[in-house]
Amino acid sequence: MPQTQTILALDGGGTHTRVALITRHDARVLAHATGPGCNPYDRAEWANNLHTLLRALPHTGLCAAVLGMAGYDAARPSSHQQRDVARAALGPDIPLELENDVQTAHRGAFAGGAGVFVLAGTGSVAQASTQDGRTTRAGGWGWLFGDEGGGYWIGCRALNHAARFLDDPDVTFAPFARAVLHTLGLPTQGANAPDALREWLRTREHPRSAVGDVATTVHSLATAHDPHALAILHAAGTHLAELARTACHGLGTGTGTGTGTTPEHASVQTMPDLPWSYGGSVMNNPLVRARVAAMLGQPATPPTLPPLGGAALRAAQLAGWEVDAAWVHALSLTLLAQKTQP
Repeated sequence: MPQTQTILALDGGGTHTRVALITRHDARVLAHATGPGCNPYDRAEWANNLHTLLRALPHTGLCAAVLGMAGYDAARPSSHQQRDVARAALGPDIPLELENDVQTAHRGAFAGGAGVFVLAGTGSVAQASTQDGRTTRAGGWGWLFGDEGGGYWIGCRALNHAARFLDDPDVTFAPFARAVLHTLGLPTQGANAPDALREWLRTREHPRSAVGDVATTVHSLATAHDPHALAILHAAGTHLAELARTACHGLGTGTGTGTGTTPEHASVQTMPDLPWSYGGSVMNNPLVRARVAAMLGQPATPPTLPPLGGAALRAAQLAGWEVDAAWVHALSLTLLAQKTQP
């Protein structure tokens, strides 16, 4: 019986990494696995996380592998290490490419076409690409001095409200702060309440991801019409729209807000030449997405494929497969069914 031909696709973010084997003829997910993030700027154990996931799937019949990874840039020393780890896990003979995760997500969203992609998971970044191959990125600076509008940024704003409430229980946002603390299983009053919040952060296995996960609470409270949760998500959407406009500005196909204009006071500015799409847990929130759409002056184009599908498309090309619209459609259905997208 002929051996099943497969490609390996990986979507490696700061919090989660997803990997799948895709078959040639029916775009079926033959196997998949999920593990912790593999961003070398964020996790000391990234190499072990990456190696473990790549070794978790069978390599027989593997024709090519493409890894979309947070923090990747071919010129960076850390990216050389990412490639070395991947090569050691997959062996010397498998055709292999690594790329930045927003590039992978962009390809998936537009099935290789032109557009502006806003990626907001734990962090945030935007990429704009034209039909003639020009590409620019904006954002992706990391949690210390960037990633505005991402999950970590949202979680930080929520925890800042909680900390200020613990200093002064009479603040106007007390109900929101209490709800955040309650979700974390932390006390909202008493002499030990401040230390409980500090200890919660200290004892997290990966503090950045833990703070980013607080964004889920903000999303829930916003759905319940909490005004402070809504304000945080409104600001997040404004920041993310600013990233999209900045990326377009680099191509000369859109305009930025101009020096000195804060996102909170930015006016609606359209991107007439390019559609925009989205990915990541934050952008999957309809409230955030609606704010970005309002700021950009046009509705989003739903992504054709999740980020993992973008890696699969490139891997299929690398393997020399012929990929048509039917194969792409089958891939989108199988990835959704296997819950391999964020």
